[in-house]
Amino acid sequence: KLHFKLDFVLVEFTCKNQPKASLPTEWALCGERDDRLELLKLSTFALIITPGDTHILISAGCTMRLFEALEVGAIPVILGEQVQLPYRDVIRWNEAALIIPKPRITEVHFLLRSISDNDLLTMRRQGRFLWETYFSTSDNVFSTVLAIIRTRIQIPAAPIREETAVEIPHRSGKAAGTDPNMADNGDLDLGPVETEPPYASPRYLRNFTLTAMDIYRNWNSAPGPFHLFPHTPFDPILPSEAKFLGSGTGFRPIGGGAGGSGKEFQAALGGNVPREQFTVVMLTYEREEVLMNSLERLNGLPYLNKVVVVWNSPKLPSEDLLWPDIGVPIMVVRTEKNSLNNRFLPWDEIETEAILSIDDDAHLRHDEIMFGFRVWREARDRIVGFPGRYHAWDIPHQSWLYNSNYSCELSMVLTGAAFFHKYYAYLYSYVMPQAIRDMVDEYINCEDIAMNFLVSHITRKPPIKVTSRWTFRCPGCPQALSHDDSHFHERHKCINFFVKVYGYMPLLYTQFRVDSVLFKTRLPHDKTKCFKFI
Repeated sequence: KLHFKLDFVLVEFTCKNQPKASLPTEWALCGERDDRLELLKLSTFALIITPGDTHILISAGCTMRLFEALEVGAIPVILGEQVQLPYRDVIRWNEAALIIPKPRITEVHFLLRSISDNDLLTMRRQGRFLWETYFSTSDNVFSTVLAIIRTRIQIPAAPIREETAVEIPHRSGKAAGTDPNMADNGDLDLGPVETEPPYASPRYLRNFTLTAMDIYRNWNSAPGPFHLFPHTPFDPILPSEAKFLGSGTGFRPIGGGAGGSGKEFQAALGGNVPREQFTVVMLTYEREEVLMNSLERLNGLPYLNKVVVVWNSPKLPSEDLLWPDIGVPIMVVRTEKNSLNNRFLPWDEIETEAILSIDDDAHLRHDEIMFGFRVWREARDRIVGFPGRYHAWDIPHQSWLYNSNYSCELSMVLTGAAFFHKYYAYLYSYVMPQAIRDMVDEYINCEDIAMNFLVSHITRKPPIKVTSRWTFRCPGCPQALSHDDSHFHERHKCINFFVKVYGYMPLLYTQFRVDSVLFKTRLPHDKTKCFKFI
């Protein structure tokens, strides 16, 4: 029995015009495509009845109905458990469609009413995503078929495109001074950090094997590959010489036990990967003194691979400018035009998976940077940074707002001081809709919001804020553009425009902040020696 006050069901048994040709045991398609799409736009579900012949796995009519439903965001409800949907071995259709045996047709209404609003929205979004990614154009269909064949015969995909860095020649040799603020490590004792030469991340390709590599190895063990997170383009391919340390899920400590005291994790940088570095990408525009001071503050920063300075000005640096010697290479990259999008170009000079995007006037202590790096290594699919911001719904104007006030929750982390994976730089520059990058260029603003939209859209996870810091500007630096009132008005407009491009609001709220394990923990005097390296 239907609750007609709550549900509207449309079933047509006759066609107003000549129905499309179909199989003898199949329901025919009625009306023109545009008329059907307009009707589906008003629908939450689209009922698809498979042919009566159970030997037919799927028909052209069913496929057309399926694609039309996905295109407009209606949830396909397919009657007939024998159906085999396109790319069923690589697409999880249960996340976007309902497949119900025909004998249970009397239960369909009850099953549909039992789905929560959140699940309905998730399924509609997933269906639209499948349509856009795999079925919307002939190029997408062809690329998907090639990708499936390549996966089945275990041929790695072509390497992602990297942006060629055109280096600006510069002189270095100025001895970097010691900033007294850098010596203050706050609540985190760094311990005896070993300095080592720049170490690039291994070149990872698509992983075609099943592994269990996220296991702790002490510093004496040979460093091996690691698994980032499943079902993403980050999966690595294992080198042939890689060996498992053992079988099973348990960990057998050596001797009296390893780990826990902090010293072993300090030597291994923490987390589950014993050796890794990060690259600082610093965007600058005609602020040489501020830039030099910021570079000097990176002197002696542990686990720093190199610094890539993105020179966003058409005017070259002063010829007599002497760059500081901070112990790692400084690569000054010339850009084609002044664009904030240059911050996220996947430069070929970035040889690590971890990128610390930082403004030229950002003022972070070494212990803060190191802690952010440690957190990112255990959440590699997230943006991990320091200043948090959030979006809010403006009820009177029925639009989204950008808010930088202190709050108990956040949905964005500013990329003026944040870690993210290099893969997201590739997606931002080459995959994200061009309209978003165009708006960033038009307003000279909002590139950080665009990156947060992108990562939240892909992962369906919020960013991670570390430490209690709410700002990162250096004291005494020239006033930034963000202090202008028009800056916030533009960011309001950006958020609303990005929502239109994505078709929904991808940002997610979180009340979660990360601090070190023993943050503000009072330790007994007899235990301080054990934990002095944390």
